[in-house]
Amino acid sequence: MKGEYAFCPQSGAPLSEEVHYDDRGRAQRVPIYDDFPGRTPDGELTNGSLRSARVALFNHFRRSYRRHHDEDDGGLFSKAALGLTRLKRAAEGDTEWDMYVWYALAEWLHGEYDVRWMHAHVEPRCPDCAGQLQYESLGDGDYRATCATNCAGHHGDSLATIADAVCTLYAGAFDDPAPAPTDLLLV
Repeated sequence: MKGEYAFCPQSGAPLSEEVHYDDRGRAQRVPIYDDFPGRTPDGELTNGSLRSARVALFNHFRRSYRRHHDEDDGGLFSKAALGLTRLKRAAEGDTEWDMYVWYALAEWLHGEYDVRWMHAHVEPRCPDCAGQLQYESLGDGDYRATCATNCAGHHGDSLATIADAVCTLYAGAFDDPAPAPTDLLLV
């Protein structure tokens, strides 16, 4: 993941608050070792990635869950690991981005578990450039999101594009019918 929720794309380890500079002068952070398994490379500088390893996403999932709950919720971690395996296998192109995998996992787990907490650990990004989104209230609790930098030169609703990609990924990973883009829990 990128932005506020960035983590080490190989291990899922959280990133330091302290900024370090690479040989090009770019500000980056260092993964912090923690109690979750995964290979955290020594001295790696990163700001996260759009595409992370399955183990990194799983460790982010467990770490995020524990911010809201004390223990595993009746097999949730096992089911999440299975879901991530299927999603990573089915993902192609832009649907390999962590945000799409995260949202599709939430949809799959939603039928059996309360996963609304997952929304607090992902930031929707522009589907074209992965930049930040700006939001416009449409009234009645509806919002439209567009690229904050207007990268694609259009003002289409990025949330609708994200929802379509999540449903496509879901359909490719799981046997049960994919939800409609307008019925997604988190997007």
